[in-house]
Amino acid sequence: MKRGIHRIKGSGKTPKEPGESLGEKLARLFEIPADVYGNRPKVTAIGRGEVMIENFKGIMDFQDGMIRINTNNGVIRVTGERLVIREITSEEIIIGGKISNIDYDA
Repeated sequence: MKRGIHRIKGSGKTPKEPGESLGEKLARLFEIPADVYGNRPKVTAIGRGEVMIENFKGIMDFQDGMIRINTNNGVIRVTGERLVIREITSEEIIIGGKISNIDYDA
């Protein structure tokens, strides 16, 4: 019998993401959905008139036709016409107007 360090391979169903925290590993192990656990941003678009972003850090840029939102996973850029911030709390921001694009910049 050979001696040494042996690795036990997982089932391979869900690959581990780089930089995954202990809490994220446990959530993946117990198959808890990502939107229930953690601080990943959740973006909900309601038609072309409203976008709700949960788990954001702050507003990086607010110009005519563009709003950039900082999150733990990068920057979310919302572009469109007549954009306004309808509601902002510590957990979510709601952007209204005629939304043309939502971009994710890592």
